[in-house]
Amino acid sequence: MKATRIGWIAALGLVLAACSQMPTVDVDAAKHALDEARNSQAADYAPQAWTAAQDADAKLEAELDAQSQKWAALRSYSVARQLAVDTKAAAERSRDEAVAGKEKAKDEASTLMAQAREESSRANAAVSSAPRGKGTEADLASLKTDATSIDTTLQDMQRAFDAGDYINAKVKAQAAIDAAKKIEAEIETAKAGRRAA
Repeated sequence: MKATRIGWIAALGLVLAACSQMPTVDVDAAKHALDEARNSQAADYAPQAWTAAQDADAKLEAELDAQSQKWAALRSYSVARQLAVDTKAAAERSRDEAVAGKEKAKDEASTLMAQAREESSRANAAVSSAPRGKGTEADLASLKTDATSIDTTLQDMQRAFDAGDYINAKVKAQAAIDAAKKIEAEIETAKAGRRAA
C-alpha cells in the first residue's frame, strides 16, 4: 500500500515537473518559423496571415510572462506549449502565403511592366505626331518633359523588379501607364481642337 502511494506521489511529481518546465524547443521552433515568415516578406505579401502569426506570438509571450511571474512549483506551461505550436503553425502559414503572394505580385508586375512600356511607346509616338504651330512650342516642350519622366519611372520600375520589390514595381508601372495615358489624352485634345478650328 505504501509503495503504491509513493508511486502515485512520484508520478504526480513527474507530471507537475513536466508542466513546470518551459517548452523551450516549442518556443524556439515558433520563433524560427516567425523569422522565416519575416524573411519571406509576409508583412508585404501576406499581411493578414502575418498579423495572425504576430497575434499568436503575442499570446505566447503573454502566457510565458504570466507563468514566469508565478512561484516555480505552481508554473504550468501546458498552455504555453500549445500556444507555441499554434504560433509556429500560423507563422508557417504566413510564410507559405507570402511565397505565393510574392509570386503572384511578380506575375502582376510583369504584366503591368509590359503594359507600361507599350503605353510609353504610344505616348512618345503621340508626342512625335503632336500638332505643331504657333503657340504650341511650350506645350510640346512640357509633353516631351513628361515623356522623359516616364522613361525615368520605367527605369525605376525595372530596378525595383530586379531587386524583388514587386509591389513597388507595380506602383511604378501603374504610374508610368497613367502618365502615358495623360499625355496621349492631351495630344488627342489638341488634335481635336486643331480640327475644329
